[in-house]
Amino acid sequence: MQSLTDLIPGLVTICEKASGHILEVYKNPDRFNVQTKADNSPVTAADMASHHEILKGLKLLAPEIPVLSEEDAPGWETRKHWSRFWSVDPLDGTKEFIAQTGEFSINIALVENSKVLLGLIYAPVSGEYWWGSGDLGAFKGQTESISA
Repeated sequence: MQSLTDLIPGLVTICEKASGHILEVYKNPDRFNVQTKADNSPVTAADMASHHEILKGLKLLAPEIPVLSEEDAPGWETRKHWSRFWSVDPLDGTKEFIAQTGEFSINIALVENSKVLLGLIYAPVSGEYWWGSGDLGAFKGQTESISA
């Protein structure tokens, strides 16, 4: 596997592509296709389009790492043996998306042995992103360090 910092450009590219799908739906409310999940939370066409784009991108970036996505979680029997996986929320803030507040994000984390190794939050509307790691610190964009 690549170093954590080497993963960032690939993750950003994945988020940019997923954002394109999200924003295409966002600009056309008649295409939201709002459904209700089993937990009574909403899911839209944008959630699903982002989900599929992220899965495709992560499979190319790190094919050996399985993905746990909010929109299509494998059963416990499949994932209970995973020591490392991607945790993905392809559109965090679906209610805000539906309300068209612009306050939603794409969230991707690399988890190993129940600890987050790397996390990235990407804001589709602004194109800004933040990422961090316990070992490397927190950053806005590629290199702007965020002090605590």
